[in-house]
Amino acid sequence: MEESEAPAANVDFFDEFFSQLSHILKDKDEETCYKEMFRILDDNRKGFIPNEELRSIFVSIQQQVQMSDQDVDELIDDIDKNKDGKVDFSEFYKFMLKE
Repeated sequence: MEESEAPAANVDFFDEFFSQLSHILKDKDEETCYKEMFRILDDNRKGFIPNEELRSIFVSIQQQVQMSDQDVDELIDDIDKNKDGKVDFSEFYKFMLKE
């Protein structure tokens, strides 16, 4: 099976994301790691990530992880437990612990 090349912007996003995390998170406990991941995704420092921003992130990697538009919608719906249109750290953390 031949590998297809991912768009550079998507690769750059995740390379940057994980390079920021790797040096910050070594020797940290799991909750601290998730807090830092959330802080990076909450780039406006509002204490939440709007569902539209999550959708943009998921859509940017959608083909790489073989997700349909419906899968993206269901994933966001699963993360945003209180259905307020945004994901706070508590929702993010609970979702991350599920896997």
